[in-house]
Amino acid sequence: MRLERLIELGKQHSECPRCGSSRIGGGSGMIYVDDVTFRRTCKCGWEVEVIEKGGSDNHAVTCP
Repeated sequence: MRLERLIELGKQHSECPRCGSSRIGGGSGMIYVDDVTFRRTCKCGWEVEVIEKGGSDNHAVTCP
């Protein structure tokens, strides 16, 4: 994943839309990034995953 895209996704998903938390680590949530995947989770159960393959974005947002 390109750094510019990672920064853009980080800004879009820095705060949980469900509980407002912006913390990660220590059980508060996490961020996972690899070549094609950006995943952000929150302690409240909310998560978003963006998978980019061939220039197209696939977004999945879970709010239990």
